[in-house]
Amino acid sequence: MYSYFKLLNKSIIQNKLQTIICYRTMSTSQKRLPAIQLTPLESKICTLLNEFTSDYNASNNEAEALELRITGGWVRDKLLGSQSNDLDIAVNIMSGESFALKLNDYLTENFRKYNVEPHSIHKIDKNPEKSKHLETATTKLFGVEVDFVNLRSEEYTDDSRIPTVEFGTPKQDALRRDATLNALFYNIGKNEIEDLTNSGLQDLKDRTLRTPLPPRKTFLDDPLRILRLIRFASRYNFKLDPETLETMKDSDINLAFYVKISRERIGVEMEKIIDGETPLIGINLIQYTHIDNVIFHWHNDNTIVDFNKTNNTKDFNLISEIYDNSVLNAHIKDVVKVLNNKAKLENDIPILYSLIKKSPAFKRIFLLGFILLPFQNLKIIWNVKKKVNNKIPVTESIVKDGLKFNKNEASLIALIVDSIEHYNEIVTKFNNDRNSLSRSEIGLFLREFKGNWQVVHFVTLLNQLASKNESCLNNYSNFYNYIIESDLKDCYDLRPLINGKRLLTLSGMKPGPWMGKINDLAIVWQLEHPDGTEDQLLEHLKSLLPTVI
Repeated sequence: MYSYFKLLNKSIIQNKLQTIICYRTMSTSQKRLPAIQLTPLESKICTLLNEFTSDYNASNNEAEALELRITGGWVRDKLLGSQSNDLDIAVNIMSGESFALKLNDYLTENFRKYNVEPHSIHKIDKNPEKSKHLETATTKLFGVEVDFVNLRSEEYTDDSRIPTVEFGTPKQDALRRDATLNALFYNIGKNEIEDLTNSGLQDLKDRTLRTPLPPRKTFLDDPLRILRLIRFASRYNFKLDPETLETMKDSDINLAFYVKISRERIGVEMEKIIDGETPLIGINLIQYTHIDNVIFHWHNDNTIVDFNKTNNTKDFNLISEIYDNSVLNAHIKDVVKVLNNKAKLENDIPILYSLIKKSPAFKRIFLLGFILLPFQNLKIIWNVKKKVNNKIPVTESIVKDGLKFNKNEASLIALIVDSIEHYNEIVTKFNNDRNSLSRSEIGLFLREFKGNWQVVHFVTLLNQLASKNESCLNNYSNFYNYIIESDLKDCYDLRPLINGKRLLTLSGMKPGPWMGKINDLAIVWQLEHPDGTEDQLLEHLKSLLPTVI
């Protein structure tokens, strides 16, 4: 799966994995485990934690000795040769908060030895909607933020991704995770990797994402894990285990995804995918697994959905058909196909390629605008209590209410989606008869996009290419070059040469609606006369005053 945005260097990562993860084909107990290379700062933290653990075990006659393990992405990233500051430490016999409090007492008693002031402990309460199923204690050691939480096991019901959580064994904690390569632990006391799923190291070596438990159970318990695995595949350019990948397409899991997962959680994962270096891998997997109907759904408030079904029947039915008949899914497939043609993009549209690489904001708006084109000119009723002005573009609702991105982005993406037909008409008209459009007409048209005309330009162009209209390239290039050569690129920032205060003084009139009209006329004149002077504009406006009063 190839993405033109910037693939990770496969050979470099593979070489690191071959060097770091080198163990023979033999039983798990005999495998030669890789070593974690700690930084000096990590060594200081682990030494402190080991000495505290030894002191605690010597002073307390517990049935089970205290053990600490670094879990999660830190182990994975260290084995990949990447630096990670994500220190999540699992405690086996007490809560994270209890451990942090005891550690602070130890630091107070041993201040001369470590010269470390006990840091305040921030307790992060349970918040299942944000994937926080247990209290977590956060503090700092040698200036590094560290999270402490107890090992746990989880049991799920059919209608919620919020599990019943209890203290668990290391293996139970490993098995509840989303992927085997994310279930690797680093036992601080033993200074060794623990692969309690028996496949995490091999999967990391093979660059494969696999669930620790059968994928159907893993995904039905928490369907968000599908999107998390897609994000990891996108981030590292890893492949998904075939059984795991096919299970993602299960219709029961798709329904559970819609029922169980909050829009906030979907938005967080999607933001990471889209803003990552290889978003097309993630978008391709979303299309392949047919979860686009959930990811890009327009609202999860059943009151609003039902109200639209009854009171906005025409658009509601058209929107439903886009999901139910896989119109969106087929379009996303075309999007990926077009954007994956790196050679063509770099050769034929180098400006687009450059903008995507330079501007994360451009990339996000461009991708979402392109993906959501099937919804153009469709609206939903967003407020059931309002009788007028109660509709917004469905694309705005998808971005704002479905993905929980900010309102400004949502409005801009909706503007782009609903403008592509008009933009294409302008480009066609320009090329068919250059003299049919004046400089001011083109400038005023571009100003509608509030400084974002380039996004509209390239979304419209790529949509034409997706429709196999290869001949459009020259037309769009001509129009783009005219905008640049005519100095219209930043025409949205154009302001009247004469400000309102001076205009009032010169006209001897009182403020009123006429001022807005005269300012609009000033912009038109300035677009037509880019080298015009303030005095020339003033004479022109004086002649127009009788027509606007």
